[in-house]
Amino acid sequence: MVFALTAQWLESQQVNIKRHHWVLFMVLLVGITATCMGVVFTTFTTRHLLNNLQQLVQEQNHLQVEWGQLLLEQSSLVAQGQVEEIAISQLGMEVPTMDKVVVFTGD
Repeated sequence: MVFALTAQWLESQQVNIKRHHWVLFMVLLVGITATCMGVVFTTFTTRHLLNNLQQLVQEQNHLQVEWGQLLLEQSSLVAQGQVEEIAISQLGMEVPTMDKVVVFTGD
């Protein structure tokens, strides 16, 4: 009788151990799957952000070229000779004579 109870108890313990192994296996499987999904999501996000960064660098380069061209255009338009030429030809302005020049002092 005691032997039968001991054998039955050992069998129930083995079933419990097998059940615990399955639970542990399932927990590990879920953990590994979640980690894999995290890696996939991180890789996708990184590639997307890298693509955006490359587009922004290209736009920055384009804007730098345009800025350089605008600076060159500004420096050519500001040149004294060209300003005077445009003032005379398009606006009908002329250089004043000395008797028409008025000087104001701060006193």
